Amino acid sequence: MLVWHVGSRKSLVVLSALVLICLSSSGARSDQVAPDVSIECDDVIDSIDSSPSHPTRSVYFDCFVENPSTFTEEIRLQYSSSELEVIGETMIVLGPGSSTTLQVQARASIHKEAGQYDSSVTATVNRVNGVQTGILAPSDSDDFSVTVDPFTMCDVYETPEVVEIGGDRRIGFDVLLDCSSNEGIIVRTSFVMIEFGKLDPQNPDPVYWPDGFNDESPPCEISTEIGFSTHYCTFVASSDSSSLSSLDICLAMHNEGDDAPVFCSSNPIEVQKSLFGFSSTGSIGILVPTILVASLALAGVMLWRRAGMQR
Repeated sequence: MLVWHVGSRKSLVVLSALVLICLSSSGARSDQVAPDVSIECDDVIDSIDSSPSHPTRSVYFDCFVENPSTFTEEIRLQYSSSELEVIGETMIVLGPGSSTTLQVQARASIHKEAGQYDSSVTATVNRVNGVQTGILAPSDSDDFSVTVDPFTMCDVYETPEVVEIGGDRRIGFDVLLDCSSNEGIIVRTSFVMIEFGKLDPQNPDPVYWPDGFNDESPPCEISTEIGFSTHYCTFVASSDSSSLSSLDICLAMHNEGDDAPVFCSSNPIEVQKSLFGFSSTGSIGILVPTILVASLALAGVMLWRRAGMQR
């Protein structure tokens, strides 16, 4: 009694080989090799970047397909993946003993969660010398894994266009951050003030913390989500400069462990010196205390003179 074992990756059996050889147009010869197919894909496949900024969010790799038989074969290719989109040629024809290399593409959706994803390619002999193989079709498959890299990108989305600094020499405002991620992590970041438009040909490096400003911002921790998300952090800085001139600045994000940023992340922000009114933090104007002191001193002098005249 003949016992058949199901589940092997090769579906070729002795019976199918005999039937297919009989169906072929070639006469039976002792040197004939029964219909068969083999497929093998690259062992090392580049990872995928699923960020919105990537133009394709995909990777290409090769699969080697071979027809070891003495017959011309039409081979059907099927791609399987539960998480990624895997595409390539679906039908090829190989002559006796010939082979070819197929290019296959694995593609991820935007913000595809970081991780390793299993997929497979199956090659099935559809016709032998033009004869349909049916349920006896030989086949082979190869499994492979594709890695989606983790990424998290946050940027300054919105800041005030103008802030005013008063007698306390402080500025402070909320910063709206826009984040894009395929992992849920905590990002610890801070802000760096850069003088906007300041470029010295002799020293092209950015001018950090101009006009004597120092950072006094509270810690900024962002809990990212998979996809797009927005977050608020507070920027506070104080200056020890006595300059009354306004200046243009911008903010850059400095994530923990990264090098100091060299480009602005925000729009330009004009820092105006409020001389008589109130600043953005509610402080009185820079010159108000001086004017008050001068006024009190002048009033004192006038009272002293008036008292002297009455004697």
